[in-house]
Amino acid sequence: MFSFTARIHEAIDTAARAHEDQARKDRDRHIPYVAHVFGVACLLAEFGFDEDIVIAGLLHDVLEDRPHFAAEVEQFGARVAGLVRIVTERKRDDAGNERSWAVRKEEYIERLRMAPPEAKAISCADKIHNMQSILLALDRGGSIWQELKASPEKQVDRMRRLRAALAEGWQHPILGRFDAVLGELERRVRP
Repeated sequence: MFSFTARIHEAIDTAARAHEDQARKDRDRHIPYVAHVFGVACLLAEFGFDEDIVIAGLLHDVLEDRPHFAAEVEQFGARVAGLVRIVTERKRDDAGNERSWAVRKEEYIERLRMAPPEAKAISCADKIHNMQSILLALDRGGSIWQELKASPEKQVDRMRRLRAALAEGWQHPILGRFDAVLGELERRVRP
């Protein structure tokens, strides 16, 4: 059963500070980015994951978006920090140049294929929330697809490949939620 502990509270505060000036990709509404990490944490708690996993869900984008918060992520312990590192995309190469979206996504899928179950759970919750956000934007008549870096068909194909990678050596009821949300997204993209 989920318990709102001081560590969870501190992780919420850290995520809120790390993402304070960011917004979700939804031109029709200004949704603070932190809503996403709260959604990921709620999904993980709903499916019974432990406190460290929920905290890693709250912090899962911190190193990617705000690497200068690394020491604060480390304060939550080696397990949390290690999981956050696994689900963090490397946006820049060693020379500081931005890496392409397609390369980052393919590298991420391959990393998750061999990741521990806890990292797979965080990634799964992350993508469920992203897909749910797209569906909500579409329900509102929003223009969400113009804000994403790939076509709707490429987004769905990427989610299918990630789903296959997540299932390698891991089965969990949260994958059923992923399938349901992806199925709905696919119906919207490929009627």
